[in-house]
Amino acid sequence: MKTRHIAAVSAGAIALALALPPLANASGGVSGGPGGSSARAHTFVIMMENAGSDELLTPTNTNTKYIQHLAATYGLATDYFGVTHPSLPNYLAATSGSIWDSNSDNTAQKTLLDHVNIVDQLEAARVSWKGYMEGLPYPGFLGDSADYTATPHSSGNALYLLKHNPFLLYPDIYNNPARAKKVVPLTQLATDLANNRVPQFSWITPNICNDMHGMSGPACPYPSTGAGPSAQQYAQGDAFLHRWVNMITKSKAWTKGSVIFITWDEGGYSNIAPFSPVSTAGCCDSPILSNPPVNPVDVSGGDLTTGQVFGGGLVPMIVINAGSQRHLVDATPTNHYSLLRTIEAMYHLDYLGQAGDTNQVHSLMSLVRR
Repeated sequence: MKTRHIAAVSAGAIALALALPPLANASGGVSGGPGGSSARAHTFVIMMENAGSDELLTPTNTNTKYIQHLAATYGLATDYFGVTHPSLPNYLAATSGSIWDSNSDNTAQKTLLDHVNIVDQLEAARVSWKGYMEGLPYPGFLGDSADYTATPHSSGNALYLLKHNPFLLYPDIYNNPARAKKVVPLTQLATDLANNRVPQFSWITPNICNDMHGMSGPACPYPSTGAGPSAQQYAQGDAFLHRWVNMITKSKAWTKGSVIFITWDEGGYSNIAPFSPVSTAGCCDSPILSNPPVNPVDVSGGDLTTGQVFGGGLVPMIVINAGSQRHLVDATPTNHYSLLRTIEAMYHLDYLGQAGDTNQVHSLMSLVRR
């Protein structure tokens, strides 16, 4: 196994090397750069929760050995960040190129999220897609949370949460039954893999117990606390990834050019220096909280020069390529906007929102082998 380190370079050099001169499309937007995508290739995104690089990748954490194995064997972005806190805006960033001024997990915001998103792009380009959500009761379920032990499937010991399902936060998806039904229970992925009916683009969200977030209740007795994930939460997330990565890579869908992106929405809430108690480290168009905040009465404040970056903390980004066990390491600062930019480049799509900021947002194409 070979390891190749890719040095961090200036923003201008990355923009030239990875994006090339942006190509103007018919509407004047910025078009996706090179990378290509075979019609037979499949892209999988697995979004985990609330754990940072230091706690997951340290050899002393004996409950994340599979994650450490993946990070040491395949592609790893070592300077990858959540865009902000808390969870929901990170899912928006990865699928629409903006957090839309949100720093809240309140799913009532969905009525305000009528924006162009990755699904609009994929469908316009005739790229098939599905969202696989663990714990979703049935395809197109629009509830805020779901629990198989309750009737109807809501609240209780809810292990599925809408805030971790970006697709059904966008009105042009949840108001369209045909689109909404492409958001399905994760159990469907096992069937699709077995029948070789996996779409070209797949998003996978574990339930709130398997994603390392945790909750307090009989269905998942591992509460999410200021102390960070427990040993059992680490172990459950590690086992979840072991199961599904193995299932994907041993299936007929694991064709030449296929790739799996594994990351975490935001850093952990654990007391590990220097990310204590919550890391706000970030990069690449993470929000800057003005200081003092803007006063709408006299229009004072709102100064960014004295503001603070409110990033989501350092998290792993692991990239697994079909047919390659080459260990690649990229230390370029990147985040969820970079993930979106990379997917768009792979499918020759326009860059949405901050994903098109060639000065600040760099792709992960150095870790992709297509």
